[in-house]
Amino acid sequence: MIIDEVKIYLKAGDGGEGSFSSMKYSSRRVIGGGGDGGRGGDVILKVSPHLSDLIKFNDKKRIIAEDGERGKEYNKKGKNGQAAIVYLPKGTEVVDLDGNLIIDLNQDNQECLICRGGKGGVGNFKKLYSLPAEKGEEKEIILYYCIPNDVAIAGFANTGKTSLFNALTGKSYKVADYPFTTTSCVWVPVEFKGLHFTVMDTPAIKKDSPNIYAQNWFFKHLFRSKIILLLSDNSESCKEDFLRLKKEIGSFDKLLVKGKKFFYLLNKVDKIDKTKRNLKGIMPVSTVDGTGVEELKKKIIKTLINMAS
Repeated sequence: MIIDEVKIYLKAGDGGEGSFSSMKYSSRRVIGGGGDGGRGGDVILKVSPHLSDLIKFNDKKRIIAEDGERGKEYNKKGKNGQAAIVYLPKGTEVVDLDGNLIIDLNQDNQECLICRGGKGGVGNFKKLYSLPAEKGEEKEIILYYCIPNDVAIAGFANTGKTSLFNALTGKSYKVADYPFTTTSCVWVPVEFKGLHFTVMDTPAIKKDSPNIYAQNWFFKHLFRSKIILLLSDNSESCKEDFLRLKKEIGSFDKLLVKGKKFFYLLNKVDKIDKTKRNLKGIMPVSTVDGTGVEELKKKIIKTLINMAS
């Protein structure tokens, strides 16, 4: 299971204290006097293409930037503290402890200054007195990682989700005839007819789960999906299956069923009598004989283009 939620503490560096040292005056210049302190390092959040969850924060929940250096004699400024750059996977929402969204890091190379370092103190070279340094900002935040994907596949156990995922992406993930082969979300970027999009496979949805948030935890990753493919492999009960699937998703969060396109797929039609395949509003698909797979890809492309326009 991927780690997709964590609370961390951030602290920017304190400014270095200004120096107070004796000064001598000549007819031409001032000799001596203390220099300013260095500025404290900032804390910066930045998207990294090399991360796919928040597991690294299991062992590191406190990030503290470097303090600025104290000013020195003869008006020598202290060094600025080094910034702390916190790398996060694309698709991370940053939220304060009251639940307010600070920023949604959903773009490549996106970054955000989250805690500003304190200003350094003023040394007495500039004034006949020194001024104190500032403290760096600090805050606790919650990180929510939501997988960036365009197309998600959802269904009950043994409906052929992973086989369809492999057919759409050209991959060869594990497939078996027993439930819950897929135990975590898997996602792959795809290029088809010049368009790039990401397809995500999800674990099997638990029917009538008594603890939907624990059993169907992965629903949160449907938040960014534009298209959700709902699968059934039973021509007799597929319409009821689709209603139950949408109900389970909506019960987790009603926002997950709004503003998205749902495709209803009758899968494994190579095992279903041809007279029972053609159901209104439902696409027949088989990854065994290829029925409907190319048509499904074309429909996905057309829908994504229309949604982007």
